[in-house]
Amino acid sequence: MTPAETASSQQKPKASETVFRLIYKSRSRVPAENRETELGNIFSVARRKNTAQGITGALLLYDDWFAQTLEGDEGAVRKIFAVIEQDERHDGVEVREEGPVEARVFARWSMAKVGEHGEPDIPLIATKNGVAEAAARGSTPEQERVLAVMRDSTRGYGRGY
Repeated sequence: MTPAETASSQQKPKASETVFRLIYKSRSRVPAENRETELGNIFSVARRKNTAQGITGALLLYDDWFAQTLEGDEGAVRKIFAVIEQDERHDGVEVREEGPVEARVFARWSMAKVGEHGEPDIPLIATKNGVAEAAARGSTPEQERVLAVMRDSTRGYGRGY
């Protein structure tokens, strides 16, 4: 995709298109020794299902915590979130933000590992053997605002525990 196409995909939706964003956090119940392989499986299945339903977003991982942003049609986002809430690999699922937004901010994002304080986040891709590091991409101010909510959720600010 060219830079112009990328910018265009993050523009305001057409009048007929409504973008709904939901940000949640949860604690991973996947044992540490199985985490890399299991996350690769989760990511592969989620990416296929999300693409089929027009859902985009980002998933941040930090220690035992997930924070995910889902963007798309409200009905589709809520349907996927309902599945996540029932998934035994998640514990303490909590919505951090939800509602209509002017545009998708993660139209081309999938997943990232949250870096330690002051260090960069690491974009990840699914592979046959789990999850691997991907090439870094720049971020927009709105992406950084949403990522701040996600980082706060995974790093302990507002965990509620």
